[in-house]
Amino acid sequence: MKQKSNMRYSYKVKEQGTDKEETMDAMSLKKLIKKLDPKKIFEIDYINKQGSECKKIITNKGYKII
Repeated sequence: MKQKSNMRYSYKVKEQGTDKEETMDAMSLKKLIKKLDPKKIFEIDYINKQGSECKKIITNKGYKII
């Protein structure tokens, strides 16, 4: 039997420059950013609470919407 995750959102995280993509769970985007390596650049895809698809690029200075 599969257990349900306690996390609110699922994020598809892809490290830029590689083909490696993984799914991570977190309560918010800010908490997910804290888990990531600040020296690398990541692309994140997720569905927000309004149901819209969002794509963001995470750098060491923050994130920007694309």
